[in-house]
Amino acid sequence: MSVISSTAHKHEPLHGRRPPADHRFLGFDTRVFPHALAILAVWMLWTVIVPAIDSAVSSEDPTGAGDRMAVTETVSFAAPAGWNVDSGFRTDQHGASDSLPRVTLTDGTVTVSVDADTFSGTADELLSQTDAVSLATNGSSVLAVSGARQPISTAGGLSGVQVSFDTPRSAGSVTTFVVDGKGIRVQVVGPPDQIAARSREITDMIASIGTHEGDTK
Repeated sequence: MSVISSTAHKHEPLHGRRPPADHRFLGFDTRVFPHALAILAVWMLWTVIVPAIDSAVSSEDPTGAGDRMAVTETVSFAAPAGWNVDSGFRTDQHGASDSLPRVTLTDGTVTVSVDADTFSGTADELLSQTDAVSLATNGSSVLAVSGARQPISTAGGLSGVQVSFDTPRSAGSVTTFVVDGKGIRVQVVGPPDQIAARSREITDMIASIGTHEGDTK
């Protein structure tokens, strides 16, 4: 009988036994604490510490007085001070490749996006093409809610065409130019009140588009 009792006691599951008094705290086995603390540390790292570091690392790149943003190798525009550069390069910067990315500036909830691509037509044709692409990709037509197309000229002598739109939810404009075989699109969008508050800066940005002699490569 003693052998059977000893064998049963020998194979009794550990989780069915109370931990020894010197390894017990509030009923818990203190021998598992190091493992639990390690798991807690990993959880804290990925759910608290890493997100905190990510939020602490600023992604802001505010424009300064005199900054010009490169649209093509020879075309740029003046950025108002205090806007954030979400993408794109200043004329005194360059990337790893020879191509220039879209320039995107934001100020609050207002976004100004300027990009360029090879185009052999007119500014008016580029505007129609831009609207057709927008309609095909996201189902929205700027021309359907905008006013009449208006000719526009920049201080640097570039001629283009512009349409403006103003709806209860958003307002802005689309302006197009064609320079040296490159179609340039300037798209502005934001809440109507924010667009109105920044109308002077937006107008000045578009008016400043022109050629430059800086090397962006």
